[in-house]
Amino acid sequence: MTKLKLFVYPNARPHEHDLNPSQTFVNTVPMSRFGISEHFDICDPDEADYFYMGQFKNDPSIQDYSAKNFEFFEGNEDRHIFDYEGEGGQEYGSGGNAIPDWLHNSIFTANGTLKKYKDLKVYTRPTFTNLLIDIAHNRFDNFILPEETSMGFTGFLNSEARGSMLSALSECRDDTKINVIINDFWSGPAPLGHPIQEEYILFMLNNLISLCPRGSGIDSVRLYETCYFTRVPVLISDHDYFMVGEDEYDTSFCYRICDEKLDLEYITEELQKIYDEPISELQNRANDARKYFEEIIRPYFQDPTLRFLEWLEKNER
Repeated sequence: MTKLKLFVYPNARPHEHDLNPSQTFVNTVPMSRFGISEHFDICDPDEADYFYMGQFKNDPSIQDYSAKNFEFFEGNEDRHIFDYEGEGGQEYGSGGNAIPDWLHNSIFTANGTLKKYKDLKVYTRPTFTNLLIDIAHNRFDNFILPEETSMGFTGFLNSEARGSMLSALSECRDDTKINVIINDFWSGPAPLGHPIQEEYILFMLNNLISLCPRGSGIDSVRLYETCYFTRVPVLISDHDYFMVGEDEYDTSFCYRICDEKLDLEYITEELQKIYDEPISELQNRANDARKYFEEIIRPYFQDPTLRFLEWLEKNER
């Protein structure tokens, strides 16, 4: 792809992933320092194909900015790019804020993109952990599919959705095979090889159906890890959101239980329906989930900025 010309505002905040001293997270998001150097020529504003505003975060809040902070914004709104690092998504994440109206005609990248933003020009990127990044770069295992159905979840109770899921599981029929382990801390940041990470992987493999309730953030990295391990993801949330690549790839292999009220009867009914699916259907969905990982998630981590620019080119036609 021919390099594009980019004007970077002097006040553009770098990605927090670039600022992290750990090399694990280098080049894991579009428009990282590496991505910009690889795919753009930096130029003056009068030569620019695009303008980069940096990453908006809760510190300072996205609400602290206005168009006045960006000299060349007016009249070029649709050529301005920013990233939104709300903690786990937008306003329904942990301390997140809504995307302000003045940015609605610009281009942005974000994780856990709410379905309410479907008409905006947003590229959904994954949330991630040490484990997911290692999987994407270094692991190519093939996994045996279970011959019987069971639903599993292991994690920390850090959201209302997770509590509602547990209550619903207790209402399922007695013959429903359910495996749940509740941790007393959030283990997402665990380093590679940590015992709790290995237990998580083993638990994932022991259940054909992987329950993926949202946590403090809107999106769930468990969705993408589930796909690699060739299991069936079940998204459970009070707010539906886009998976990575959903605008170009069929993600119907993923079951979605999304209800703003987190109605116990509804969640129970949906979980029971999923459990009662023919095992052949569940196994097909598990295989489709792994295919999605190989065709969407793994290529993303090879070059996030290139994937974003390919998406942008399609959407600019």
